Parts: sequence; structure tokens; C-alpha cells
Amino acid sequence: MMQALRDNTKVIIWILVIAFVGTIVFAWGMDITGGSGGGGTPANVVGSVNGRDIPLANFGMAADQYIENQRQQSPDKEFTESDYRQARRQAWNEFVNGYIQQEEIERLNIQLTDAELVDFLRRYPPAEVQNLEPFVTDGRFDYNKYLSGMTDPQLKDFWRQVETMVRPRLVTFKLQEYITSMVRVSDNDLQDQYLRENERIQVDYALVPYNKFVLQAVDIDSAQVKSYYESHQDEFTQPEQAYYTVIKAVKQASAEDEKSVVEKANQIKAQLDAGADFAALAEEFTEDPSGKGRGGSLGFFAKGAMVSEFDSAVFAMTDGQISTPVKTRFGYHIIQRTGFRKTNELEEVEASHILLKAEASQATLDGLQEKLAKFKSEANASNLTAKIEEYSLTADPERKLSPGGTIMGLGKDADLEKFLFEAGDGSFSDVIDRPDAFYLLRKVREMKSGVAPLEEVYPIIQRNLLNENQRRLAYDAAMQIYNSVMSGQSLADAAKGAGVSLSESGMFARAGRLPGMGNDPSFIGAAFALSEAKRFSQPVLTQNGAAVIEFKERAAATLDGFAAQRDTLRSRALQTAQSAYWDKWFTKLIDEAKIDDYRKQLFGETM
Repeated sequence: MMQALRDNTKVIIWILVIAFVGTIVFAWGMDITGGSGGGGTPANVVGSVNGRDIPLANFGMAADQYIENQRQQSPDKEFTESDYRQARRQAWNEFVNGYIQQEEIERLNIQLTDAELVDFLRRYPPAEVQNLEPFVTDGRFDYNKYLSGMTDPQLKDFWRQVETMVRPRLVTFKLQEYITSMVRVSDNDLQDQYLRENERIQVDYALVPYNKFVLQAVDIDSAQVKSYYESHQDEFTQPEQAYYTVIKAVKQASAEDEKSVVEKANQIKAQLDAGADFAALAEEFTEDPSGKGRGGSLGFFAKGAMVSEFDSAVFAMTDGQISTPVKTRFGYHIIQRTGFRKTNELEEVEASHILLKAEASQATLDGLQEKLAKFKSEANASNLTAKIEEYSLTADPERKLSPGGTIMGLGKDADLEKFLFEAGDGSFSDVIDRPDAFYLLRKVREMKSGVAPLEEVYPIIQRNLLNENQRRLAYDAAMQIYNSVMSGQSLADAAKGAGVSLSESGMFARAGRLPGMGNDPSFIGAAFALSEAKRFSQPVLTQNGAAVIEFKERAAATLDGFAAQRDTLRSRALQTAQSAYWDKWFTKLIDEAKIDDYRKQLFGETM
């Protein structure tokens, strides 16, 4: 049943590393044994926490991974230097917080036993694991498949990786439990909270929406952008950057390779049709490692456990039948169905298979390498696009690399980094042999450390100024409404004069939601600050626009129903109090820590 998971273990482990990026400090290790040493900026270090270095390589991997996560979520997003600065800021906070937490875990001797970890995984399957195809039936997480996978000895490497990712979360949770265990909430506090939460208010409001002012890029002239750029230089500092493109020839089977595999599969099928023993031929020919020593047996499995082509074929067969070669993304399968059973409405089949992988032959690989070498000798800036198309290569969008960073698709490589920072513009690297493809890097240009060029950050500034202008115009229009009301006009008439409508909220509590306003905290906070003595608010900038609010009525809460909600309130209040206590305690640790930050020297920025 877990065959698909076994076939994809390496891919799934990488998915887990990405999914659990919050534990990236622990997953990639941290140097907690040595100090920073003498004065100046230590080599290969981005900073230190209480004398423990943060390796530059690990920091770069973490920042790059944040960017890669965003890239997967938004494939069409154009990443700017602001995004990279934010990624470095997130990585820095992750390392600093992780180091300080680890120190406290060690100081307090917080332990997590293997039994506790396994019990947690059994009780609370991680959401990231639940989404993996082998644990899903009919589009829903299948807990029985999950439990079965936990006891499968062939998946021990997979579960070891899951445990590596989950363990830091649980250890940190135990630390939080320990630190906040003395926090208490009194009945008086709960009663005050209950009365506050159940107090209700009614208001009218005039909202000037931001989108009332439809601004275009032409509304922001170059002088405004330049002025903003010159007065916010610190926002646009960047380290030295090498810009490059990745050109590759993917290692995939040629038509001749496919034909050869099909011929071999048909020959094996002919032997089986002539009476040859399936298990014996599977031992000799199958390229599925899990089938070796088992005669190709896959055991019993339910519908949906295998890739769709395999699944459709085997469930359409009868017991004892041997299929013609079935193609999937793993290669060509000759399937023998050996059994069927139905348990509690769950239908399962038993089968064996012989897998022949359709992979690029050595002749194909040699041809690809020669093609890239020929492309490299003929391509230049004027014909690059045409040559990429002529040689059926693929080229990724232009990327940029900071010192110590990760090269897209190739990871960290000191020699390639040296090439990108030392070669001339337009130069090609040597052909790079990787398991998935042959690569060429083409250096586009180099940018020295300092402030990013105006043309590179121009769209960011333009967008920020557009948003600022919309908010300013909405606020000014709302202020006109407020001034009219203060002069004696009704809110309804003042709103009508400004070309917006008046809305009535009805009675609502602090946790309520208003049509068109939602639970905007700025609006709700301003509304509950009003009273008979102070009936109107000045303009409030909300998520949707600038609002002027008028007090109408307040309904005080009573303690009726408090007893029935006491336990729920206590649990919620305790969580809030514990969170606040933890934040205060942890902030104090950070304030008292000796933190050396070399990001200014390395990246030309502080955060």
C-alpha cells in the first residue's frame, strides 16, 4: 500500500523540509559549540548569540528557502530586493529566537522522549503529512493508511525525517509549558472579560473607500519617485549581486530509449505468456528495489494507493491475469494480479510487478552534453534566444546571487559562485552534470554592494506612493465629512454631500462582524470608545477606507450566562495570559542576550 511513498521518499522528505521551514534552524543544524573569536567580522558568520555563531551558509539557506516557498505559492511573482530583505529579516529572527530557546532548553534540561514523540505523531498527524497522496483516500486523509505507514519498516528513513522536523516544535512547546505553568486567571478577571465581551453597541458610519480614488501609475510622476528614493536610501541597500540565467538540457529518455525499453518489456511479456515464472523474471529484471527478494510483490493495496495508470490497470484485471506493459511516470510495468479481498466495504487487490525504467541511455546523455557544448560555442547576446530554441534547451528567468547564497537549481557551489562574481558579462560556465540535467550558467551582469538602482526599485516605490495617495485622499474626504458634522450637519447629509452612503451597524459586540467592515480592529476600537458625551469619531483608517463613526446606543452586559461559559472563558483567557507572559519573558531574554549582528557589513543593511 505504501509503494508510492517508498518510490518518492526523497522528494517527500524535501517537501517536509519546506513545509516545516519554521524549524529550519534545527533541521539544518546550528553551531552551538564555538564562539565568534577575536574582533572584527568573523569569516563565514552572519552574527552570534551569546557567543554562539550563526553560520553564513545556514543563514543563506534559510533566507533562500523563504523565497523559494513564496515562489512556489506565487509562481508569477516578480521578486524584488524588498522581498529578499524580508527573507533575510525572517531568517535572522528565526536563528536568534532558535538559539535563545535552545539555550533555555539546555539550561532547564527540557527533554522529549522518543515515546512522547511517537505518541504525538500517532495522535496528531502533522497537516503537511496528511496532504501527501499515499495517506489520502478519495481526496480525504486516511488515518488507517497513516497508521499503517508508521509501522512500515521500509519507511524508517521517511519517519526519521518527519521526527527531525517535529521534535523541535514539541521541545519548544514543553519549554513554553514549563515557563507559563504558574500563570493563573482569577474569577474576577473572567467576569470583567465576560462583561466587556458581551457589551454591545450600535453606530452609524460613513465610509470613504480607498477604491473611490482610482489612481494610475501616471499619477505618480518620476520626480515623486526619485524624491522618495533619495529620502529612503536605507530601504534599498543591497549586497553585491551577480545576475545570471540557468540554461539546461533535461536528462530524459529519447524516443530510441523508450523504444528499447518497450521492446524489452514485450520480450519479458512473451516469456510470461509462454509459461515463465513471474517471480523469477521479476527477481532478474525488475528495477523496483522494493520488489527485489519478493518476486516483485506489492502485497494488498486499496484503490488510489498507486499512481493512476497503474491503479486503473490492476483494478480492471482479474486474478491471475498478466498485463501488457503499462506506462507510468516511473517507467513500464508488467503487472500480475494475484488476489482480491473486501473488508468493511474496502476493496483491495494483491499484485506483483516488473518495473523497467525509461531512462536516458549513455548515448543520449553523451548527445545532450555535446549539444550543450556546441550551443555554448555558438550562442552570444544577439542570438541567445534563437539558439536556446534551436537546441531545444530550457532557460529559467534571470536570477541574482548574493555571496554565500544558493544558485537556483544547483544549490550552494563555491566554484560556480566564484565564476559568477569573477567572469565577464555574457560568459558561460563549464557544462555542469547533475542527476536531473546538464546545466550551463550564463553571467548577465554584476552589481556592487550599495543602494539598489532606482530603475530596479521604481515599481515598488510607485506602488507604495499610489497606496499612500489613496489613503490620504480617502482620509481628507472623511475629514470633510467630520468637519461638516461638527458644524451641525447630520452624518447622513454630510456623507451624501461627499458622494458616499451612510451605513447602520445594528447592535454588535467587540467580537462581532459588520457587513462591509468585517471585524476591523481599528473600526471596532474607535466605535467602543464613543459615548453620549463623545458621539462622533474623527476619521478612522480601516482596511477598506476612511470612516467617520456616530454613536447611537450602548447595551451593558450582565452576568447572565457567565457560569455556563466560565470554563471556556478560563481556557481562552489562560492561553492569552500565558502567551503574554511568554512574550514578556522571551523579550527579556533577547534584551539581555549578547547579540552580534554583521548583516550591515555583509549585506549593507540592518533590520
